Amino acid sequence: MEIQYMNINDIDFTLTYEGYIWMSNEKCPQVFHPESQVGTDLFTKKNPFVVEGYLFNKQTGISLSIKYIDGKYHVYQNVVKKSDLDSQNVDTVYYLTQRMNIPSKEWTKFLRYWKEKTDSACLDMTVLEVEKEVFIGFK
Repeated sequence: MEIQYMNINDIDFTLTYEGYIWMSNEKCPQVFHPESQVGTDLFTKKNPFVVEGYLFNKQTGISLSIKYIDGKYHVYQNVVKKSDLDSQNVDTVYYLTQRMNIPSKEWTKFLRYWKEKTDSACLDMTVLEVEKEVFIGFK
């Protein structure tokens, strides 16, 4: 599965997403749970700006990772297939959220993808290393 680097303008804002967007001037992120529309206006301002965001659309399997680094948005899109959930090279990982402005504690849910790699430190045997982690919503 390929990671696709994209421009902020390439995000399909007609879809509904589950996840969160953390603005530069906020102590807590904006949480989209259950799925809801994300406004394009969040990404058009110079200040405040989106520091970090993770969004997932269950119908299409589109997962977005958004980071603002050195004045530029870095957006990575992955398409999660149903078969990924049963793959032996994919684990499900949960992280407890902090400072989310919601009544109960939430757990973020990620898929961790592993890939085989030959490792000279292990007598050139193949080892598994983490290829990527992809956000797929809340637990």
